[in-house]
Amino acid sequence: MEEGQESLSDKLWLWAGAVIALGALAMPVLNPDLWWHLSAGKYILHNLRLPAADFLSWTEAGAPWTDFEWLAQIIYYGVYALGGKAGFFLLKMLLLGATLPVFHSILKLNGLRGAAFFALPVWGLALMANADLRPENFSVLFFALLLLKLETARLKGGWRASPGNLAGAAAFFALWANLHAGFPYGLLLLAAYCAGNFLERRAWPAAAEPPGLVSPVFLAAALAGTLLNPWGYKLYAILLAHAADAGALSRYLAEWAPPSLANPWHWPFMAFVLSSFGLLLLRFLRERRLPPAHFFVLAVLAFEAGRHTRHIVFFCMAAAVFAFDAAARLWEPERLLRRGRVLLGLAVVYLAVLVWPRYAAFKVNLGEEAAGAAAYLKVNAAQLGGRKIYNPWTWGGYLGWALNPDYKVFTDGRYLFHKYLVPVSAAMESQETWEQFAAQNGFELALFRRDYAMLPFERRAGKSSLTILRPSYLLFMPEEKWALVYWDAFSVLFARRGSPLPRELKIVRAGDLESVKLDLCAGALTPKAAADELALYYKAAAGARSTGEADAFRGWLGGFPAACRR
Repeated sequence: MEEGQESLSDKLWLWAGAVIALGALAMPVLNPDLWWHLSAGKYILHNLRLPAADFLSWTEAGAPWTDFEWLAQIIYYGVYALGGKAGFFLLKMLLLGATLPVFHSILKLNGLRGAAFFALPVWGLALMANADLRPENFSVLFFALLLLKLETARLKGGWRASPGNLAGAAAFFALWANLHAGFPYGLLLLAAYCAGNFLERRAWPAAAEPPGLVSPVFLAAALAGTLLNPWGYKLYAILLAHAADAGALSRYLAEWAPPSLANPWHWPFMAFVLSSFGLLLLRFLRERRLPPAHFFVLAVLAFEAGRHTRHIVFFCMAAAVFAFDAAARLWEPERLLRRGRVLLGLAVVYLAVLVWPRYAAFKVNLGEEAAGAAAYLKVNAAQLGGRKIYNPWTWGGYLGWALNPDYKVFTDGRYLFHKYLVPVSAAMESQETWEQFAAQNGFELALFRRDYAMLPFERRAGKSSLTILRPSYLLFMPEEKWALVYWDAFSVLFARRGSPLPRELKIVRAGDLESVKLDLCAGALTPKAAADELALYYKAAAGARSTGEADAFRGWLGGFPAACRR
């Protein structure tokens, strides 16, 4: 498959494969944690020092904070300052797209250059679990680069432990450790190749092509490199704390949960598990030998990925490389190409049916769902600023970015707030548990997602009664204690009574406009009162991304009273 010059047709197929691979990575930037990363990057550049303590929340204000992703945050802040959200998308595509030529080089090492047109889309599926903009993108790129180096050493005669090479390995891991804490995957990869290549030479000494050795000295150099960070060896304490929290996190955060067959986005991972281990087994049965490094890496990463979805991408990258390496030894080129065309077709169908339509469904970054509420709070900072606010976990990063220092958040996505996941979940179980939680924490503002339940209420309509659905916040946030001051398509914002408040919304309330229509038609409410409060709503919602619900009600009100007969 490697012999001969590439024809124009071969090049076109290669580029088509690369485009499909990039299409698998073109997920909109949705990560809500980006905003607290931006806050940290801004702090670092404006103060010329790393944050040593929390400055964004009122719950953990002044608590020690090890900001181990500081270098990625500086990059994020610079990119956002230059290119905004478009810059975010381009940065993500640059980091993940840079792994495509790395994978292509690994294919060439195994004589599979001609298979790239279908192998690259498979690589895109391998990276899809990391297709948002996250600091992990740096770890994905560094993992791929290290994998290329180690595969080259295995196939081309080893990696010489010269002073220059050792210094390069230390610098590589030092940079990695200051960008993202995924560098343990690199240490694992390096250790597996050091041990695996040595074991392979001992197990099959008569092999015609013994693997090149990787000296354990490289592992020592890499470990030393990871210590070149602002916290030295203490960085490992943070990693151990994350590992200790992993069990609890898996119940509350999707990225820490185990993969599920019910989630179509996890299907590529499951296909990689079956195909990679299956091909390695077939290779062993045919050749009676197997690169132990490949097996070690796959076994450990499969275990980790099976526990937490955030590890999927590293397993899938290694699985793609090792599976194609095994396939090159098992099948003749024409047979491999035939199967590759089927694989390409399946990849395109999967993307067209399950992935690309989902891209189109996302309209806003998950943190920016709070943008309308943040705009309202900013306008009313003179009256509401400084009050203790409750906010959803995923919105804390955006609120901290948009509103600091006028408001401090309850929680955001940093590890400092892992301890709040359990009590917040328990607080949402009932009205009583919420009231107790709100009182204990002294909440003066409460911002909620509009994912609350709609409950049946009985209403009189003339001489008869009917059941309508009304929002559960009418029970959770009783009017005698809380005033609804803002809402939009994503959120509702309440302020506790007892202090001066902006004008509240008593008629035009989120999810409750059907009840208002009944009151209007029954004469219990005048059209002028509804119209006056509708004007108040539009003034408050000037920063909202959508006022569609209120717009529909305004249209209905314009047809009153004839609308009552429809």
